[in-house]
Amino acid sequence: AVRFANGKLRNPDSLRFTVYRNRDTAHPRKRHRRILVSETERLCYVGHNFGSEVMKCNSLCRYFVGVLDKNSGQMEVYNAEIFNMQPLLSGGRCWESQLLGCFVLLFPALFPWHGARTVLSLCILRLGVLPQEEFKVFLETMPVERAVGFVFSWVHRCFNVCFCLVQMDLCIEAFGTSKQKRALSSRRMNAVGSDIVNTAVTKAAVNVIDAKGVTALMQDMAQDDVQNISTFLPPCHEDADRPENVYKFEDILSPAEYEALQVPAAALASITAEEMAKRAEERSHCSFVLEELKFLPTDERRRDHKARCLWFLDTLIKFSHLKVIKKKHPMGPECPHIISRKLMKNFTSLTYNDG
Repeated sequence: AVRFANGKLRNPDSLRFTVYRNRDTAHPRKRHRRILVSETERLCYVGHNFGSEVMKCNSLCRYFVGVLDKNSGQMEVYNAEIFNMQPLLSGGRCWESQLLGCFVLLFPALFPWHGARTVLSLCILRLGVLPQEEFKVFLETMPVERAVGFVFSWVHRCFNVCFCLVQMDLCIEAFGTSKQKRALSSRRMNAVGSDIVNTAVTKAAVNVIDAKGVTALMQDMAQDDVQNISTFLPPCHEDADRPENVYKFEDILSPAEYEALQVPAAALASITAEEMAKRAEERSHCSFVLEELKFLPTDERRRDHKARCLWFLDTLIKFSHLKVIKKKHPMGPECPHIISRKLMKNFTSLTYNDG
């Protein structure tokens, strides 16, 4: 027994069904698995009695089908299952690929209203490289008598389940509302084919190469890479003879900015162990700065230089954590004006509230 998920049949007499069963008859579960296939003028339908989409009622109830013999007036009762027939859209398969290796094909049975008894024709089938259209025509044109016991030795392949925009468009064409169909038609009219885009891009690229040449394009690309580097990053000197010359210090802090750091960094240079413990408890500085303060050099000149660098680094980190930045004294009045201007110019962008 079958039910269609998207509607009711108008002419059930003209509908043909094909049943597939698993060839592994020894397996306790696989031997009961069935796939039912049907085709109408518009769509193909597939139903199965296994997997996640199987109807729950099959495991809770038993179903029977009665066949009435009009000549004798007697009815024969058969066990039955309900198959929920789902539309099979072109390009997609709705049965599991690993179970399509080998199936025994049961050719369509003639129903009682055709005036004949039920006849089952067995055929060993391996789904393989033969296209679906050729396979369908082959089965429709092949006599049932010749099909009995015939063995197809095609190479096995698995069908992957794929659902994409094409399948959704087919659903809209078949079952969509008028509004959805108008939207689909409008989108198709405005769509540009990928082959047209590829052709246009290829043609434009060839024209540019012919006009400028490969060498000029490579030079332009190298120039663009140089321009894309942030102007706030210090230049990298790859030919430096010492590690400290790869990025020169004066490219990070100008002499005037370095001189302005002397006053605020003096507190770090003269910090004591008690003050350091208190700042660590209050989390006044980041962990890296607190750790480096423990190893300040004893030499006064080197100690002052490291204290200035640590103060500037700590200010940068605190500045990056600010959610709201004031234009005047963003880091407080103790921060030198030249440093505040450097932070505002290089590391901020102007935004407007309410547009």
